[in-house]
Parts: sequence; structure tokens; C-alpha cells
Amino acid sequence: MATQAPVLQDKLDPAFVRAEFRRRRGHWHDDWEALLAYSPAYVAAYLDFSVYALERGNLPPKFIELLYVATNCAPTHMFAKGLRNHARQALDLGATPAELLSVAATVSAMGIHSYLLVAQAVAELVPDAAEAGDREAIARAAADHASLFGEVLAQSDAAIRIDPQFYACWLDFAAAPVRGPRAALSIKEGHLISLAVHAQCTQLNPSGVQLHARGAIAHGASAQEVLDVGRLISSMGIHAMVFARPIIEELTQEGPA
Repeated sequence: MATQAPVLQDKLDPAFVRAEFRRRRGHWHDDWEALLAYSPAYVAAYLDFSVYALERGNLPPKFIELLYVATNCAPTHMFAKGLRNHARQALDLGATPAELLSVAATVSAMGIHSYLLVAQAVAELVPDAAEAGDREAIARAAADHASLFGEVLAQSDAAIRIDPQFYACWLDFAAAPVRGPRAALSIKEGHLISLAVHAQCTQLNPSGVQLHARGAIAHGASAQEVLDVGRLISSMGIHAMVFARPIIEELTQEGPA
């Protein structure tokens, strides 16, 4: 019988997988230990998947942890354990409390897409509504939008035209973490963080992805940096296992009802 390749043998060795995880990810905790008991090969495969972008170096490790802070505190996820773990790792890598709070403040602005959806529907159903706004206010809001995001796309154009004052209020709110008195992020960083929360598997908002990918590139992000956001947050599906494993184990230990 042919023997398994050394690499595969290594991936079946819990001690090797644990050590490699610590070396390549820089941490280890009880969730990974529990998943290791389920399958060393599964954890090894997740490790390769989760470090793919990290090891290519397009985004610095501290900022990667800030991205994970964003996806874990997003209103569509709110995974406290993940938030705590990644905030702690960000602090260990030199993040400041102001940076962590600026990340959360950036995420808090994502609710505007509720208005964008409704405004676009109204513009299609009642075309005159898009002509009702004050022209000077529309021009000011459009210019401010362009300074933050680049070109005004159709999804934002209707929202600006119908109620430019409301949209201007949102722009001030959304921009606070990158240009307010407590700002701790660059505009590029703010867009990459917003991109992460719109692209994550619990959100999958195409208009938000397009808006913030465009904004990030307009403010100096490379295509690879934008792609790395998508690569990095693709691994957050692991939370299905982190969430399900203890419940399944509890039910298995209880036996039949």
C-alpha cells in the first residue's frame, strides 16, 4: 500500500496543525482546539484558506484584524466572541481604542442602504419625486458624495435628488470616522472596511460593494487590496462551525429525547 505524502501526514497531526496555526495566524484559542478534535485536516484546510491573503501582504496584519472587527460587529452578524477575539488581536498589533471605535462608527453608517433602496423604488414609481429637491442642495450633496466616493452612481443619484438634505446628513454621519474630530481612519481605510461589511456572507449587498470598491480605488486602493478584502472575509463562514459544534455536542451527549 502506498504511504501518504508527508504534507498530508502533517495535516493529520494535531500538534503540527496547532503549531502551524499559531505560526501563521499568530493566535490559538478554545474554538480551534475544539475543531481540531473534530478534524485536524479540516482545521489545516481552513488555515490555508484563511491565510491566503494575509501571507501575500497587500494589507497589513493590524488592518486585517480591523476588517474582522467590522464584520463581527456588523448589524447583520453581531458575533460577540469574534468581535472580542479580533479586537484583542488588533490591540496586540498596535491598534488604538480610537481606531477600533472608528471601525464600529464606520459600520454604523451602513443603514443608509435602506433609504437608497426605497428612494430608487420611488424614483421609478413616481418620476416627479426625483425633481422635487432643492437644486443647490442637490449640487452640494452630490459634490460631497463625489469627494468621498467618486462618481455619483444611479443608486445614489435618486436618493440625493429626492431628499438632498437627508442625504447630506448621512454623508456627515458616514464621514465622521474619516474626517471628523475623532477620525482615526483614512478615507481609503474607511471604504475598505465598509466594503467588507457589504460583501460579507451575512450581507451580500451588491450596491454597497460597488459603492465602496469604487470609493476605495478612488482614494488610492489597489485592485489587489480590494480583492484581498473579499478573500479575507470569505473565511468568516467558519462561524457556522464555531456556532454549531457545541450545540451538536451537547445534543449528542444528552442522547435521545
